[in-house]
Amino acid sequence: MRLIFAMLIVLAAGLIAPAFAQEKTGNVDVYIKNEKNERVTPEGITVKVYKNQEKTPIQEINSLQTNPFTISSLPLDQRYSIEVYANSMYATTEFIDLKKNTSIEIPIKNAGGLLLNIYYKDGETPLPGAKVWIKSHDGKWWSYSETAQNGQAIRAWLYPTTKLDDHYFAEISLGQNLKYIYTPIKLEAGIAQDLKIVTKWPVIVDKSFPVEVYNNTKNKVTKQDGSFVAQLYDSKKNRVAESQVTAKGTANFSKLKVGNYALYVKSQDVSGQLNTVAAKKVTITDDTGIIKIYLNNPELNSDNLNCNCVAFRLDDVQDYFLAPAQIELISLFERKDTTFTIGVIGGLIGTDKALIDTIKGGLAADPPIEIASHSWNNKVLSTLSKKEQESLIIQTNDKIKSLFGITPTVFIPPENLFNNDTISVLKTNGFTHLSHATTTREPPIFKKSSFYEFPIVPATARLDPSAGIWRHISNDTIMEKIEESIFEYGYAVVMMHPYEFAQYENGFYVNKVNSTKIQELDSLIDQVRQAKYKILPIGQIHDFDKLRMPKPQAAPEPEKPKMPDCNCVAFRMDNFQDFWLNDVQNKVIDTFDKNKTPLTVSVIGKFTGDDPNSVNFLKEKLGKTSNIKIANRGWEYIDHTTFDKQRQTASIKQTNEKITKVFGKTATVFSPPYDAFNKDTVDAASEAKMAYFSASITSDKLSDGHLKHIPSTLSFVNLVSDDPFVAGTIPQKALTKTQTSITQNGFAVISLQSSDFAVKTDTFKNEVNQEKIQLLESLISDVRSSGMKIVLLEQIPGLISDDSIAVPDWVKSNAQWWSEGKIGDSDFTKGIQYLIKEKIIKVPQTEKETTAKKIPDWIKSNAKWWSEGKISNGDFVKGLQYLIQNGIIAA
Repeated sequence: MRLIFAMLIVLAAGLIAPAFAQEKTGNVDVYIKNEKNERVTPEGITVKVYKNQEKTPIQEINSLQTNPFTISSLPLDQRYSIEVYANSMYATTEFIDLKKNTSIEIPIKNAGGLLLNIYYKDGETPLPGAKVWIKSHDGKWWSYSETAQNGQAIRAWLYPTTKLDDHYFAEISLGQNLKYIYTPIKLEAGIAQDLKIVTKWPVIVDKSFPVEVYNNTKNKVTKQDGSFVAQLYDSKKNRVAESQVTAKGTANFSKLKVGNYALYVKSQDVSGQLNTVAAKKVTITDDTGIIKIYLNNPELNSDNLNCNCVAFRLDDVQDYFLAPAQIELISLFERKDTTFTIGVIGGLIGTDKALIDTIKGGLAADPPIEIASHSWNNKVLSTLSKKEQESLIIQTNDKIKSLFGITPTVFIPPENLFNNDTISVLKTNGFTHLSHATTTREPPIFKKSSFYEFPIVPATARLDPSAGIWRHISNDTIMEKIEESIFEYGYAVVMMHPYEFAQYENGFYVNKVNSTKIQELDSLIDQVRQAKYKILPIGQIHDFDKLRMPKPQAAPEPEKPKMPDCNCVAFRMDNFQDFWLNDVQNKVIDTFDKNKTPLTVSVIGKFTGDDPNSVNFLKEKLGKTSNIKIANRGWEYIDHTTFDKQRQTASIKQTNEKITKVFGKTATVFSPPYDAFNKDTVDAASEAKMAYFSASITSDKLSDGHLKHIPSTLSFVNLVSDDPFVAGTIPQKALTKTQTSITQNGFAVISLQSSDFAVKTDTFKNEVNQEKIQLLESLISDVRSSGMKIVLLEQIPGLISDDSIAVPDWVKSNAQWWSEGKIGDSDFTKGIQYLIKEKIIKVPQTEKETTAKKIPDWIKSNAKWWSEGKISNGDFVKGLQYLIQNGIIAA
């Protein structure tokens, strides 16, 4: 019996053993195609794999990275079903038997095109400026755009809805608290489908909106509290309504568009001056009732916080990749004594010593830069499992900690995409801030919390997928978006990428800095500061109200000589050209002529000469009056810093020849396109025998012996904007800004172009905007009435400086050596005494005896600036005259 039992055990063991043997597996190669047999883009495709007839998938690929792709580790000798979903919509199911095949082609339907046309409640009036998200039934975002003036969004190409329960929906927003959901949306395959959506919002809310102004939580203001006015502004800072506050503490608005507005209550003093004493954001809809605002309890006016601040965010920071641009950006913020947030890709950083050292230097700066996690690689996190997401985020934290000694608390998701799993992982791992994009989803209300979402609205450029290049956005447009974001959300985050600040050559971005774009960013930072916005890193936005120790003040700079002041204004009209807005162009020039006002018109050479309407008109004005002068804008409207010196010189000379041929005049002013220039540009203008150079004051602060630099200090568009930070009417504000420019720079040059005066709908029309012409005439009149002179651009240098004093070069060298400590005071004064002896400078009569006083430091600074060409001979000589007048050196 024992033998038989033992044999049974052995036999049983032999039978069981194969069950523990490793199961053989294989792979399936999958190719997904559409009805045209074309390969389908993998973006948005999800695949589920089922074994036999089982109802739980054994594998799930949340989003494909490539197509074709491989499904690996499938047990052999099995039959499988493969379900394909596109944009969360069920597409098809295909079957494969691994006994027979190891590859499969899966056909799915063609995408459908969905164009949404959004209307107000009347169904006839298009709704412009609305944000539109298209989402699938499971809430995933697939498309975003903003409606144009005709109410159209951008057509989205998405997978059709084939199952009964599958659908899309549109989320339409006019701002926080103003959303409309349209559902369900069914989409057919292979066709361009248009859909009209009529929202719940009327064009005008035809009702009264009473405002109650409270002095405390219970009592409304009375006459004893003063005189008040209530003003309503839209997101563009345009004042749309005004109402006097009555003796009973009430005001009233009526017939307003649906939207979010800023309500200001302003006190009025005896002189009529208005000062803001309370502010509140209000949402106007059919449902809006009494609006209450509190003078002495601002916390009652809004749940939303407003930091009145801007954060700059640089994405894709990594080794070697356009590293010169990355390094220059970090250096720029350090030079500007400000901060920003850099998004570091953990898996792609650590070996580029120059970049690492620059980042470490930025961390040690005052204020320091902020490092954010930009994940481990460029994989979109919402396509990964929660466990996979956490692994990438932890790896990045560890890498940043090892390199820079800090653990980030700000996270920037790749491609700005994330899901609820992402947020859960971030909170678990100590992150307090998430920065994505409002195109992905609108953020929650900004209030004190343990976790914040601060998405971007403005960006310095946008990727053009069809061309594969980044399209730069103007500073004016960025500032508009900054103000829009601060209005809507209480903060603004500006997105940047290294591409935008690198040069583009032969179809590729290369490791060369685009100095023009760096200069524009420099100017943008100045504009943000001038608008009185704080600049903070993303991780400090929520702490905007926290008191910070002021930065230790540097020793005061040496006293500079008083800015020469001509009390004069010049106008520079840019980009004169054939055909484009020629009626508007002529009207602007005619306005200056009729008002007998000097104007310098810069001409684009290649595009001038074939349009008799514009050419004959300007020729007539040039022949009729000396108030209109012509300037050189280059041969083509292209950033000249992308050219070498030879090509820049050719551009200027060719345009000069064209001006002489067409108009019979000689241009003496060169104004570079986009106000962009480098040393080669200046040298090229000099070689082309230009006498004057006019770019923008933000970048053109040079002075040299060959050219007189007369930069523009103001633009007409910004000059006539209703800036809430400047008191008065629009004309009064324009005059104030002009006077400020003269105070700061010694003169004002106002740049303008024909598009500033054209009617604009979707595009500019060749139709005069009479309101803008009236503002121009008002500005001209106000400038003259205030005692300022209006002169030609070319006249300014002669009015503000005295370089007629011919000082020998060896004296200038002496000044440089003295400022550098290479020679003593006595050697320096020998040069001055030579100038006096030779009567090169005039000596004021003085009875003061020469004393052994020390020469003031500001004179030494003057000498340094003069030797570097930063101040004129005349300004330097004024310092020397001071020494003589005060008996410091002998005459």
